[in-house]
Amino acid sequence: MKIGWLWFALLMGIASVEAVTVVLEDFEAPAQFRLGGIKVNPQSQLQLSIKQPFEGERCAELLYLFERAEGLQYLEVISPHRLRAKVHRISVAVRGDGSGNFVRVRFVDSKGEWHQWDLGKLDFYGWKVLSANLEAPHGFWHGDGNGQLDYPITFFSIVLDSLVRPSEGVVAFDAVTVETDGRAEDFVEAFFEPKKSLGYFWGKNDVPSGKLIVTSGNKELTTVAVTLKVLDRKETPIMELKHPAVKVAYRKPFDRPIQLRVNRFGVYFVEVQVGETVRRQSICWLPEPAPIWDDSPFGVAMHFGQFKHKVPDTLELLKGMGAAWIRDELYWSNIEQEKGKFVFPDYYDRYMQAAAKLGIRPLIIFDYGNKHYDSGVAPYTPDGISAFVRYCRELINRYGKICKHWEVWNEPNLRQFWKPEPNPEHYTNLLKAVYQAVKATDPKATVVGVCTAGTDLRFIEEVLKRDGGKFMDAISVHPYRYPRSPEESDFLGEMQRLKGLLDKYGVGHLKVWLTEFGYPTHITKGGVPQHRSAALIARTYLLALSLPFVERVFVYDFQDDGDDPNYNEANFGLIRLDGSPKVGYAAYCTMARMLYRKRFVRRLDVGDGVFCFEFSDDKEGLLAVWMAKGESKLTLKVKGKRVTVTDLMGNSQTVYVSGGHISLTITEEPMFITDYGEAMLQ
Repeated sequence: MKIGWLWFALLMGIASVEAVTVVLEDFEAPAQFRLGGIKVNPQSQLQLSIKQPFEGERCAELLYLFERAEGLQYLEVISPHRLRAKVHRISVAVRGDGSGNFVRVRFVDSKGEWHQWDLGKLDFYGWKVLSANLEAPHGFWHGDGNGQLDYPITFFSIVLDSLVRPSEGVVAFDAVTVETDGRAEDFVEAFFEPKKSLGYFWGKNDVPSGKLIVTSGNKELTTVAVTLKVLDRKETPIMELKHPAVKVAYRKPFDRPIQLRVNRFGVYFVEVQVGETVRRQSICWLPEPAPIWDDSPFGVAMHFGQFKHKVPDTLELLKGMGAAWIRDELYWSNIEQEKGKFVFPDYYDRYMQAAAKLGIRPLIIFDYGNKHYDSGVAPYTPDGISAFVRYCRELINRYGKICKHWEVWNEPNLRQFWKPEPNPEHYTNLLKAVYQAVKATDPKATVVGVCTAGTDLRFIEEVLKRDGGKFMDAISVHPYRYPRSPEESDFLGEMQRLKGLLDKYGVGHLKVWLTEFGYPTHITKGGVPQHRSAALIARTYLLALSLPFVERVFVYDFQDDGDDPNYNEANFGLIRLDGSPKVGYAAYCTMARMLYRKRFVRRLDVGDGVFCFEFSDDKEGLLAVWMAKGESKLTLKVKGKRVTVTDLMGNSQTVYVSGGHISLTITEEPMFITDYGEAMLQ
């Protein structure tokens, strides 16, 4: 496939351009390359292969397995590329397997709208070039919904859609080529590649570093100016490197080692710019992993039950952050696809076994309907409830040695999850039946009940009125309040009202589990910047752990569920969808490490808007201090000559005592004070 000649002519001081044909991705060394999709079977794999490439030395080879299941089921070869100039046509070399499945391509535009074009059916064997005209009618969703490509756009993925189920085989992709308008530099891409996998660095001697890589889709030698910037967690630039004349040729990348000149732990963003195109990579540098312990309150929500994440890689990242608990679901509809027959996906087994090996405790949700019972809605008839209970027993019989904690349904106060309509009476009936079955199967198991979206006191009271409190060992709620802070939204008062309701119905002994809360970082209304999300998550944990009746806290969720920067549900994670860190990862790690085995002791009264909580174990105390809003000075009278102050990113410094006092500037990001002996307010 020949690359078109790109020529420049000066006319009235402006460079004119022609339509050109450019290889967007040849899979020789892709900057980003991963498998995505819906209902991804764990046996499906994506790899760079040297076996029979269309051109060059490598291609993207996809080993797929589609199951006989309802709903969407597809795989994506994700390798994003940003395009500013208008694209007329896209072509992809495809190595078919005659399966009859279908190939599509996806773009996302500047308004967050997704666009999809069909390339063709795999009714052939061997290599064939499939093309789509981007000016032709196509599918689109989300964003502004106008069906138009609002530039700049990003080529996102090649989609293998499952027209044939079940089916399995091997297909390959190569030479993603676009016909587009533009200049030579428009088709040069530059990015920072961290030395450590996904950008995680640990310890003072492991200073972040990597490589600046510049590639070109032009066959002609191209000279471009490249700028690399490093931004701190608040996205303030702290370092800049300029390469004014980088020469790069097709399949001969420019490769330059880069040592990031940072001297403090934390999350950093590395931006590389060529022309008007900017690519960002995040890295995380922390002093050490956080430990986990048996009675840890720290948990996160996961989506292994939706066949997301990697085993054991995701769990290892999670453990290093200090999360001792994971909350997930193993859907009834996935396990009993054929009525009366229970089949457990191998992925579920590997996931649960990997968690056990790492010492991470699962909280597994019994959830959702099954098409074979009660028409697929939430079970409410005797037969439906009996079938659901059988599913619960099957889970316990298979995973009971690994999992001792089970939650009955998820957010039954929402129509989205309890169909056709939320019904406290029906939920209570199910809760009672499941509780009795769980205890009969494993008397030592913990049953967590209610699990409302928000702290829905009306729904909870309806359950308690029906004696539902006697059929759970802990009660769970999801106290979402973003973008409001926990202080301004009266989080503590809300939790106290929940405790009062439990006392009213004689079940005040029940511990409260907060099994979801979070602060999404989407850029549209309701989202918050990463550094603020991190601070608000830490503050919610500290407030929750000051309440003796709150036992476990799970942030939602560990990993972003998508790439759309405008969509809240895609941006709750402490890490990004590609596995790279967000600021929340570092904040969680620091918080879990500093609070290791400590329990709340007291709140020091330091005045309006300033929070100063003391935690302690058998050996030492810790003060967690922050402002609800703004900044303030805090003066403490302490014993000794010095104290240690650690910020939310894990940086510790020694503060010397003067006249028996220390004075600190307190911000909205919690800081931790240790080695203070006995502290008294002044």
